[in-house]
Amino acid sequence: MEHEQCIAASVIVPLRAKEIEQREILRLTRLLETIPSGFEVIIVDDGSEPVVRRHIRHIVEQRTLRGQVVRGVYLRTRHRRFSLARARNRGALAARSPVVIFHDVDFLALTEVYRRLLEHIHRVELATRPEHFFCVPVAFLTQDGTEHFLEHFEDSKEAWCFRNRDNHPHERMNFLVQGSSCIVTNRADLLAMGGHDEGFKGHGAEDFELLHRLSSLYPIAPRPPEYTRNMGSGPITEYRGFRAYFALYGEECRQQGCTLVHLWHPKRTEKGYYRHKQNFKRLQALMDKDVGRVCSLTYSDRPQIDPRRLLEVN
Repeated sequence: MEHEQCIAASVIVPLRAKEIEQREILRLTRLLETIPSGFEVIIVDDGSEPVVRRHIRHIVEQRTLRGQVVRGVYLRTRHRRFSLARARNRGALAARSPVVIFHDVDFLALTEVYRRLLEHIHRVELATRPEHFFCVPVAFLTQDGTEHFLEHFEDSKEAWCFRNRDNHPHERMNFLVQGSSCIVTNRADLLAMGGHDEGFKGHGAEDFELLHRLSSLYPIAPRPPEYTRNMGSGPITEYRGFRAYFALYGEECRQQGCTLVHLWHPKRTEKGYYRHKQNFKRLQALMDKDVGRVCSLTYSDRPQIDPRRLLEVN
């Protein structure tokens, strides 16, 4: 097995599944085969059916025998609503490296992209410089875009390079999120601030709340007008609202060639999984409470970014 002292970052992958043949399990297997050495992978099973849990244990055992650093965290939450915030927090607690990466099971990239990500983590000294936290941009693909990507992926070819905005595959992607839920942060710093807010249930806005607190500690630029406003997930056409601000934290990573894709899937039908209305209402209340203090921040130990870079072509 790869020596754990060589592990630079922990990739935390939450999931819940009812059947072994379910899409999430197939995508988990592909992801594990893709992530290179230098990472440990923490699979957080947040309440899967017993047969799936046994299968995940078997996957962990097999990958471990092959020398990969993979561990499972198994939560007894089958009769509770799935919670990304809870799963991510338990994964961060179990991680043994100084840096954690929150990675959905539907995210993917070539092995070379993960190597670039590892180089970027070392370059910004995130293990000792928590103020250098960042987001990994994620391109949300259409069904056709997903098929196109996977065809190239199987041949170890990069379907698209997202470094330059003028050659993004707009016809095959719904949108690109630079301030994504794939947050890369110093583990000790994350745990000290309490991790994700578990008051956010299911899926939706829990990542923005964490980015709000992280960016309050480590601002990267002046806050935009109407910072607390949700401008939607489409292309950023003006520097306004919190999504534009958080996008700055993924700008350098994108230019380093570290963008992931989100593979298309039908909308999940589990009761209580999507709680966007309730969670964004909670986010709005928290931001409104903090906005006076947040907007008064004028100093940061991290290098600052000119917000106009978000609107540039390259």
